Amino acid sequence: DWEVADRSLPLYVVIGTQFASAMGGGILVAHVGNAYTRGIGHFIYGVLASLPFIIIMVLAKWLRRNNFTTIPDVLAHFTNGNKLIRIVAGVMTVFVPFGWVTSQITAFGNIYSNLTGIDYTLLCVLFAVFALAFVMPSGLKTVAWTDFIFSCFMIAMCIVCVVFVTVMGGGVSNIVSNLNTIDPSMLSFSSSITDNIGVATCMLWIFAVLPGGMTNQIYFQRVCAIKEEKQVNKSLILSAALSLLSFVWAVYMGLSLRSLNIAEIANGPTAWFMGKLPTGVMALFAALVFATLMSTTSSGVQTSVTNITRDIISTINPNIPDHKMVTISRVLSAVLMAIALLMCLVWTDTLNWLTNTYAYSAAALACPVFLSYGLRNKHFITTPGIVAGMVFGLVGCAVAQIMKTSLNFAFIGILVSAVAMVIVSAATKKKGTIVADAE
Repeated sequence: DWEVADRSLPLYVVIGTQFASAMGGGILVAHVGNAYTRGIGHFIYGVLASLPFIIIMVLAKWLRRNNFTTIPDVLAHFTNGNKLIRIVAGVMTVFVPFGWVTSQITAFGNIYSNLTGIDYTLLCVLFAVFALAFVMPSGLKTVAWTDFIFSCFMIAMCIVCVVFVTVMGGGVSNIVSNLNTIDPSMLSFSSSITDNIGVATCMLWIFAVLPGGMTNQIYFQRVCAIKEEKQVNKSLILSAALSLLSFVWAVYMGLSLRSLNIAEIANGPTAWFMGKLPTGVMALFAALVFATLMSTTSSGVQTSVTNITRDIISTINPNIPDHKMVTISRVLSAVLMAIALLMCLVWTDTLNWLTNTYAYSAAALACPVFLSYGLRNKHFITTPGIVAGMVFGLVGCAVAQIMKTSLNFAFIGILVSAVAMVIVSAATKKKGTIVADAE
């Protein structure tokens, strides 16, 4: 139940929890705000954030058929249970979901402090404490089912928001006309990318957000938890479609608010929009914000703890009984939440280093996972090759970032990882050094 919900989740729950986890507070706050500032070109981020669901389809049925639970499970499988690889992969896999947790707490504090005037720190503490209630009972099982309920509410409220913002803007045609008057680049993909976003930022998205999503433990875990293997691909296609629609929503909301041409909106488009809604609708929107942030937070905590217990603690001491491991998981959930809370109070701008977690996770894990899978029956990729791919990927990413190379540091990390895997595997190749799978 704690790790993969007893591998019993029905299709609709898997789709709901994938959507709720992927949508997150970033959609409601950061991406609405970015669309408000940058224009329609910001939709590219949504495409890149949704594509991992489609790419994971390549190995989804294989993951479910082998009853894997985590990404380190996959790498341990390809290295005959190598403990060092499992532990290092466990640490690297935690990066992205933990980054999601911190960003959700920060988003909640920012939105509600602006809306209510309540102290930012107090709001973050209350949110973190309440989020634990969604994780503690049964781990992924409670997280997934509450996510499904949240996702139904999210979809309904997003439709309501579109109606209200369209009325505020005087209709779609008036919104378009106003945007063309205020800043024509807002409705041009090429202009919004070159003038407002920047090619360098787009490159960072391509080589951090996309491969980072491909190695996102949250997505993998739900594939492994679905009840019927034959429904895995359907769940990923529908999750990708819903994720993409959520970005369509964010871009439309941001552009519609920009068309109003009110200076104070720039301080926080989502909070401003909430404040202009009728009291009853505002209460429902506030619930939408809470549900969205809470679903991603609880998913991130549960996934991070699963990596720590299954891939690090259990590797060091495999004799811990299940009931004790559940207790440890609950304690670690509280500890992890406390650490995330402290980070949110120190660094309130989480978007930059959240993108960095994507980059480093992808540099360490993308090639070891996908190259190993792609060549799983070729007896080519070796255990030293996988180690080299992880280590050199991290080092290459860090060196490129420090040196501020012209090429994106995430791209360099992934490239170095791939080259290191091939060279070291070729140098250490022996028959049977990697596990072969029957198709």
